[in-house]
Order: sequence, then structure tokens, then C-alpha cells
Amino acid sequence: MNAPLSTPKKAEEHLLEAAREFQKCMQCGKCRSVCPVFKEMGNELYVARGKNKLAEKLVAGDLQISRRVKDAINECLNCKTCSANCPAGVSPEHVVLRLRWYITTQQGLGFFRALIFRQLLWRKWPITLAAMLIGIAQRALFGIGPNNPVRHLFPLFGFSKRRFFPEMALRSAQSQHPEVIPPKKGPAKMRIGYFTGCAGNLIYTNVVKSVVDILTGYGYEVVIPKKQKCNGTPVLANGDYEGAKMFMEHNFALFNHYDLDAIVVACSSCGMALKKEIKLFIDDSPTLRAFTGKVYDINEFIEKNIDIKSDDLGRLPYKVTYHDPCHMVRGQNISEQPRKLLRMIPGVEFKEMKDAAVCCGSAGSYCITHYDTAIKINNHKVRNIKAAEVDYVATGCPTCVMHIQDNLRQHESGEKVRFVVEMLADSLRAGGKL
Repeated sequence: MNAPLSTPKKAEEHLLEAAREFQKCMQCGKCRSVCPVFKEMGNELYVARGKNKLAEKLVAGDLQISRRVKDAINECLNCKTCSANCPAGVSPEHVVLRLRWYITTQQGLGFFRALIFRQLLWRKWPITLAAMLIGIAQRALFGIGPNNPVRHLFPLFGFSKRRFFPEMALRSAQSQHPEVIPPKKGPAKMRIGYFTGCAGNLIYTNVVKSVVDILTGYGYEVVIPKKQKCNGTPVLANGDYEGAKMFMEHNFALFNHYDLDAIVVACSSCGMALKKEIKLFIDDSPTLRAFTGKVYDINEFIEKNIDIKSDDLGRLPYKVTYHDPCHMVRGQNISEQPRKLLRMIPGVEFKEMKDAAVCCGSAGSYCITHYDTAIKINNHKVRNIKAAEVDYVATGCPTCVMHIQDNLRQHESGEKVRFVVEMLADSLRAGGKL
């Protein structure tokens, strides 16, 4: 993958696009009251209003790119809370993205980001192999418990010693399923493309199995294109505009190659990327509108299209709460659908927790690069989970699952974090439908 960083014209366009957005800012400070990062750090530069002022100075040529400027721009979760609450209709996350892209055109990606995004992630097989080897090591070391001396090696790779990681799969989900999976009975109602995402493919393979089992069990043909790549969001968020464009264009062309009636995802960021962020990279056309119009989060698709009868479901005697992933509740306006699915499961006592839609601090790579702040933000989520007195936290985002489960384990709490679709599949299996 040898895409250029950007042309001078594109670099200028990034700044102009940022300017069009931040010029709407009234400097009212509403964003200060809702920004999770500002609540923990208390630094004006880390809130949307402060970033808008930085952007204004950069565009005017009154400010040079410095470590302080880059740190401020990178202190953003892309949780979209500021956008959702801005009375002037500013989208600060778009300002942040444009500034990150601009900085990359001026200073480059750097060796490690270029290696990860343009080589390992793009080629795919190195990441798949690494996941398998890590999975073997985790099992050999009994999951790397809290007192395992291996933890002393974590800082060498940029990770906190206290961190708990999910267990990597020994076989990728895509290798466990054929590319085309027919319905279990009768002719197919629809032909559904499944974008598994990297986490579903390499970590949460049971989620992929749950999605496939539900769809095929209710008469749908499922297509899992083997050549699909990362959705591009991590590349986009880390300042590589041209790299993200390559990922978006690849997946767009690949899924359009199949005659699909719908495309489902079980990852909030994948859904937002394929519905919305792809429009930043591919020109508007009937083909693009048709593509984005048939992308569904799996909870959204099931709630809209599948008539699940009460007799299909078996009892799950659990107390469950739900955490709203930012890229679902604000990125796609999906909130009630997963709750409806949970409430229909016999035996589930659904308990709404306080601030369910507040960011948990994971934010993709943010909880790697800014782990201490991410944990401080997540501590509020853990307190609300414990106050709800539940057995399970259900959600629809892989990094939310990782981050919340990590912090719950650090607090020695017994609550487990699972995907809604996993719990629904468990109930359908208990009821004999799957």
C-alpha cells in the first residue's frame, strides 16, 4: 500500500474544511460541560472550544505545529458528545480529523503508524498471524492473570502493567466460515453481506457465529467476503487521510461486487464508517447512496426485519444493563433497538443504568495511547454499572467491551460484558430455534 500522504492542494483543503466548521463556533463553552476528557483533565485546549481556537490560529498562520498543539488535537475521543450538544451546530470532531490529516501532510505518519496502517493492517495476514500467536501465548500463560510476571513486559509494548486483554482467537472467524452460507431451511429471503470487522474476525469470533446463526436460522443467505479489510476508522482517526481512503475504496468496491440486499455489521465503528465516514472519501453517486442505504447494525437489522416469536426464545435468568456505544447512539442514532432485543429475552431483568450513553473512554486507539485518562473516564461507567446491580453489561462495540471488561476486572467486579447479539443467540439456542 503506497498511497501518498497527500498533495499540497489536499493539505490546503483540510485546513479550509476545518475553517468552514470552526467559524460557526460561538465560544459559548457548552462543550465544556459535556466533554469526558475535559472533565478529567480540566484543560481548555482539550475541549472543543479550545481546539477550535487552535484551528483558527493554524489556519491564520499565527501558530506553528508543536508538541503542545498535537497533544491538544489528539486529546479527543471522537465520542460526538460536543456535536450533539452544540447550539451552533458545530461538528468539532470534523475539525479534529481535518487538523490531524493536515499535520500528517506536514510531518508525515512516522515509522510505526506507517508500518501498522500501510503494511500490517493493509496486508491483513500479518495481523491475523500475530493474533493467533498471541492467543497461543495467552493460553500457555493461563490468560496472564493479575500476578503473572509477564505483565512486567507490557510497558515495552506501550501497555500498562495493570491492563487485562481479551483472549485472541486461535482461528479467525473468516477462516471458520465459508464465504457464502445458505439459509438453514428453504430459499433465501435476502442475500446479506457481513462486514465482520477486525475485532470480530480476530477476537470476538463468537459474535460472528451468533450473527451467522441468527441470520441463516431465519432464512437469510450470508456472504462474508474473504478479502474485506479494516473499515478504515483507526487509520482515519490517526491522521492518515490517503490511507483511510484506500481502505474505504477497497471495501466499497468489494461489497459492491456481490449482489447484496443488505450489509450488516456487529461493530459500532464499522457501521458508522460504512454508513457515514465513507462519504468523506468517495464522491456522491447513486451507487454510493445505494451502498450506504443498505448498511445496518445487526441490532437494527434484526429489530426491523426478523419476526422473532416468543416461542423461539429460551430463558436466560440474568440482570442486564446496556451501555450505548458513541458510534451507535450518536454516530448512527441507534439506541432503542438493542434494548428492545434484550427486553424480549425471557428471564432477563433489564435495568437501565445512569448515564448509559456517556462515553466509556475506549475510543478505539485512544485507550491505548491515552490509557490513564481512558481509565479515569471509564471509572464513572464502572461505578454506574455496579450501582445498577447486574450480572451482565450488554453493548455493541468491541472496544467498549474490551475497555469496560478490563476496568471491571481491575476493580475485581464480577459483571461480564457481552454483545447484545450474543445474548439473543444464546436465548434462541436455549429455545431450540438455532
